[in-house]
Amino acid sequence: MPVVSLDKPEAEQVIDEYQKQIKPVAFELIFKSNTPPVLVKNSFIQAHGSKIWINSLSASLYGGHEDDMAVEDGNTTDSWDWIINHGARIMQTDRTKELLAYLRKRKLHN
Repeated sequence: MPVVSLDKPEAEQVIDEYQKQIKPVAFELIFKSNTPPVLVKNSFIQAHGSKIWINSLSASLYGGHEDDMAVEDGNTTDSWDWIINHGARIMQTDRTKELLAYLRKRKLHN
């Protein structure tokens, strides 16, 4: 699974090349802020059969959208909701119990 920094100007080209060459199951997208264009316009990734992976462990690599915000601050809007609304279908977490309860409440997991 390629890890792609969306903060680099060539991020979309990198993703396109991977999709042409090896068709990855998923891409882990990393970004420091919410401004990279690929972060908003990422439907082309799923259109080619790949999933989007966003890690919710580290605020510094994922624009501040992390587990602690969801669990300790009770702010799922700017954490897990935000991640899902930006196309993530795979999330890495240290808060599995809380994330599963949240996903089940939203009917996103059985």
